[in-house]
Amino acid sequence: INYYRRLSQKYNVPIVALHQPLWAMTGVYFDEGFFRLGQSLGVQHITCHPLPGVALSSNRMHAYFSRLASMQEKFGIPILIENLPQQYRNGILHHFFPPASDSNDVLLLSETVSKYGLNLTLDTDHINLAWPHEEPWFDAVLPHVKHMHLSSFGAKKRHMPLYLGDFGTNTYLSYLKKNRYCGTITLEIAWPRSITMLAYDFEATRKSVSLVQQN
Repeated sequence: INYYRRLSQKYNVPIVALHQPLWAMTGVYFDEGFFRLGQSLGVQHITCHPLPGVALSSNRMHAYFSRLASMQEKFGIPILIENLPQQYRNGILHHFFPPASDSNDVLLLSETVSKYGLNLTLDTDHINLAWPHEEPWFDAVLPHVKHMHLSSFGAKKRHMPLYLGDFGTNTYLSYLKKNRYCGTITLEIAWPRSITMLAYDFEATRKSVSLVQQN
């Protein structure tokens, strides 16, 4: 953690958001210490996943959201729930921790978590639509979106740079600006792939940052 603190200070880039760790988002272990870490870093919010393979209407999911709401109150950090893909492209992850069929329903997710005082992180790759802002549910959900995981996608690629793939980046960003979206954005770009023995293409991230700034 001190390493990331030093990087933040060196490049004058604040740490404004954290993502729930793998063992917590898969439901293996509820890590309360992670929220304490977020508090010590002064983050604006923490993104969490719905439990894998558990329907939004189930008692187990409701107990989980209630516990997240208690963490939000205890540590004073907004907790945001992320929409999941219909299917993970990582076969091992999908086999053992498949998303529930309704966790990709953004409107239902928003309506469910709002009952607990929670809001949303909207992941454009997980939605897997070129122009999600044209969907009938989008305007109802947008006021509850406080953070976005922004990336493009293709038929066989996930979390692509914004200038590649099928995502309608420019029209989407223009729509957000027009409707005065004031939440934060993470460029969730893993290029050329999420797990690689080679160096990531940081130029792809730089170009994506420039594209956001231009809009």
